[in-house]
Amino acid sequence: MPASCTQPAAPAPYHHGDLRMELLRVCREQLRSGGLNAISLRKAAQGIGVSHASPARHFADKRALLTALAAQGFAEAAEALHSTHPDCRDDLQATCERYVAFGLREPDLYALMAQPKLIDLSDPALAEPRNACFRALMAAVAGSLDGAGDDLEDRTVALWSFLHGFVMLMVSGVFGQDHAGTAASSYLAALLPHVRSGLCRTSSP
Repeated sequence: MPASCTQPAAPAPYHHGDLRMELLRVCREQLRSGGLNAISLRKAAQGIGVSHASPARHFADKRALLTALAAQGFAEAAEALHSTHPDCRDDLQATCERYVAFGLREPDLYALMAQPKLIDLSDPALAEPRNACFRALMAAVAGSLDGAGDDLEDRTVALWSFLHGFVMLMVSGVFGQDHAGTAASSYLAALLPHVRSGLCRTSSP
């Protein structure tokens, strides 16, 4: 066959590693660079060099993919929260700082983790790391109470609500500051005494 009639070379087949994890890695990069609207399994498959049908073996639809990405996020957040040094004198402060740092480091992933319309909260692969985050926050709250409070779960929900709102306000730029570093740390340090006071307040009968 003349060289001018040769067919273009097909993409090299994907022969190594874990395709599911590779798809998640590429889609995670899409999320970082362009937000939720940039995520495309079709483009991810093309970039990896597999057929457009290959992702269906691992993700039934985009919701399944987004749920898997959110599960990654919760797992990483839980790992960050549990990495608080056991000798730290102020576990509540360290836990809050680590939670906020994760949210600001991965703002688009963090936003996805709080989108119940886009992800399947009943998926066990998501529920386990999500619960691990809650348990880590609860442990920090329990430590700050020093045995003087009840309604531990409610107090933990209050703390999580504060931290989530704080991260979202910083990311959105509502405070008018650079949300990537020192501004977040200084704001959080100023607010934590008030948060601690509210968490440790005795419940009304």
